[in-house]
Parts: sequence; structure tokens; C-alpha cells
Amino acid sequence: MTDAERPDQPDEEQSADAAAPEEAEAEAGRAVEADADEDLTADNAAEEPAADVVDDEPPAAEAGEPAGSAPEADEDSSTETEDVETGESAPEPSESARPATTGGEESIPGAHLEPDLVLEQPPATNAPDYSRYAETDPEAELEAEAAAAGDPDAASAPTDREDPAPEPRAVLDLGPDARYRATGKRKTAVARVILRPGNGTYTINGRKLEQFFPRVTLQLAARQPLHTSGFEDRMDVVARLHGGGVSAQAGALRHGIARALVEADPALRGELKRHGFLTRDARAKERKKAGLKKARKRPQFSKR
Repeated sequence: MTDAERPDQPDEEQSADAAAPEEAEAEAGRAVEADADEDLTADNAAEEPAADVVDDEPPAAEAGEPAGSAPEADEDSSTETEDVETGESAPEPSESARPATTGGEESIPGAHLEPDLVLEQPPATNAPDYSRYAETDPEAELEAEAAAAGDPDAASAPTDREDPAPEPRAVLDLGPDARYRATGKRKTAVARVILRPGNGTYTINGRKLEQFFPRVTLQLAARQPLHTSGFEDRMDVVARLHGGGVSAQAGALRHGIARALVEADPALRGELKRHGFLTRDARAKERKKAGLKKARKRPQFSKR
């Protein structure tokens, strides 16, 4: 049997077709390597001119520049090298961004400009100014305007106008047999009061004030009308009290003394009313309602 007749013998054409892709891959790899070599050669050629430029520059000391500018030159050279490598040009700084130095001192931007802003000066003192709220006299303003206009009569007119002083209250003339009666009430207490000339003695149901009202608060409440009107040492108080408790009786006594003072001197009405001594206090306990435990309290609800 010949070689052509053997079934396991590979054909020459089939072997050639199988070797063709391998050769194509080898050629593509060689082409990529060649392109990489060309790029590396171009980069080396671009770096060599930049290095020559840096070497050709004179040193800072020979050019008469300060020693502190040497690092700046190195930084500039490195920046230029990076720009050449990347193919970009660095933007030049503007005139306003460049720091101007004179004699080694830093200059402040805008120092040559003069400020045109006028700040409001604070007042010398922290006290508020109420002059604009001051009351003005219209007649005085007219006279001042007339005097400024050249009117001699207005300038020579007297301007000493003073506010009228309050008229003093006439002293009440108490006769030896004067009697002033009134009735005061508070809750369920009633006080029948008689005022007569004296030295400020209180007689309540035949006893002194300190005995009838041991509490100091109730004593002060009973003395308020005479103390406010100024008759504390000029009048004696004789009163009959019934009904209510001690607190209600003290309120009724104060109410009755204030009413008796108005009978003696009607000019005291405004002052006594301003202090509330003439007002009948109508507050009282509310009556109990049918079906309730108290005036408002209801029994507890039970469902069963």
C-alpha cells in the first residue's frame, strides 16, 4: 500500500491551511512591537529638546536674581517638561493674579484704593434717645419762628409760662360732735360704722381692734381707708359687726369705713375708689343644687 492510499496520512493542503493563521498572528505581533518602538523613540526625542533648554538657561546667581528664585525655576522647568510630555501648554497667569513684590515686601491688593463707605458712628453713650418723643408747645414754636423772622414783639414777649400747680386739698374741719355713718358689706357680714373726731381708736362690738381681729392681715385691711386718706390719727371708729366669718367681717368693716369717709369728705371718693375700697365685693359661696353633693360637684357615676 502506498502513502497516498493510507487513510491516516495528512494531506499537504490541509497542513498548509492550518499553518496560515499562526503566521498571521505572528505578523500582527511583530507590527504591534514595531509601533511601540516608534512611540518610545518619539517620546525620547521630545524630552531631549526640553532638557537642552533647561541646561542652556543661565543660573540664577549669574543673572543677578535672588537666591530664592532657584526653586521657582526648577518648578517652572518641571512644569514645562510635563506640558511637553502631555502636549498641552500651561495658561499664563493674569496680571491681577501675579503677586507684585517691591523690595522683598508683599503688597496688599487694592491698598492704593480709597474706601468710599462712610460708617455710621455709634452714639457716645448707650442711653436711648427720646428727644423725638418730647412734647412740644405749639405756641413756643410759633414765637421762636417769629423771633427768627425778626419780629421784635415776639422776642420781647415773656415766655415764663408755668404749669398750674395742683390745688391743695382743703383740710376737713371736724367738729367735736361730728358723726359720719355708713354701712359696709362683704359676703354675709354686715358692718355699721360711725366715724367721729378722735385719735385713731377702733372699737368693734365693744372690743379693741387687736382683740377682735387677732390676725395682723385682717388688722391691716381694716386700717387701709383711714391710712390712705390721712385721717388715721384724727378719727375714731365705732362699729357693730354681725354675720359671716372673721375675713368677711374685716372686708365689711373696710367697706363701711370707706363709705363713711366719703360722707365726711366727698373729695376723697376718687382716691378711695382707685384703691378699690368703695367696691362691694360680690363674691360669695354658691348655693347647693338638688341632686348634687355641692354647688357643682356631682355624685360618682355607676353603670350598675
